[in-house]
Amino acid sequence: MLLLAASRLPTLPAAAAYSLAQPIFHLTRQSTMGEVAAAAAKSSEDGDEEELREGMARILKKGNDVFYNEAQVTNRDLSVAVLRQFLPQLAQEKADGKIHKPGKATKDRKARKGGKEKHEPAQPAQGSARLLEGLAASGLRSIRYALELDGVSRIDANDLDPAVVESMRANIALNGPQVAARVVPTCSDARLLMLQSPEAYDAIDLDPYGTPAHFLDSALQAVAEGGLLAVTATDMAVLCGNSGEVCWTKYGSYPIHRPYCHEAALRILLACLESHANRYKRYIVPLLSVHMDFYVRVRRRRGVRRCWIE
Repeated sequence: MLLLAASRLPTLPAAAAYSLAQPIFHLTRQSTMGEVAAAAAKSSEDGDEEELREGMARILKKGNDVFYNEAQVTNRDLSVAVLRQFLPQLAQEKADGKIHKPGKATKDRKARKGGKEKHEPAQPAQGSARLLEGLAASGLRSIRYALELDGVSRIDANDLDPAVVESMRANIALNGPQVAARVVPTCSDARLLMLQSPEAYDAIDLDPYGTPAHFLDSALQAVAEGGLLAVTATDMAVLCGNSGEVCWTKYGSYPIHRPYCHEAALRILLACLESHANRYKRYIVPLLSVHMDFYVRVRRRRGVRRCWIE
């Protein structure tokens, strides 16, 4: 489990701490969110689905129609906790002018060299973060973000399977108008969606089945300056040295199977992220890296300075 983040700043404060499924029911294009909510409630009352609760969120589950991983509850809890601390910090950095839009930092450096630096009073921090869950499945994580986080204006909950997206719509409606106003379900290839949205997201969460390697390049282009990238890798056999050639192919590192292999797995994933970031004259700042059960996860900030020290 990895949490990463991004910024133009030379130094950044560190933070402490497809599914394949059948739809629960079919919707027409004319269906309103109220109709979806009513259908979801009726379906739950009839006993066709099991209602699951996690945090402040509720979802409907019918057999294995939509992927739900109970073992990842701690993963989702950590993500909520980190974002709860990170988003106010990011909003304050933007208000203080420490994080700039693309290209503005270069103009500011030229102004300072020419003695024309402008001192503007700091503006109060206002949260209007935009988040992306690239592989949302049931939408549970996005729903929790909408209910449990402040300062979030929009959450794009994406999945590749149209049937799963319909099920996600039902779960969004089940959780009321607050969630419906914030969470936007989308049906697309996560890589294409991120490539079409350069530097659009203040936080991106990627929790795929297996390796996240094929999502990293587009994710590092889509996360905004100073933003957070959370990545999970569950292919621990590959990262821990059971298949060195496969690890080299996916991550560009050759692992050694030793007692410290789980720490090495985190470092391999971080090195892969740094390599992708460097291609676009950016860097990463690890905030929290965790090995737990059958996966590693990192959270890091993304920086857009060149890789040398100024």
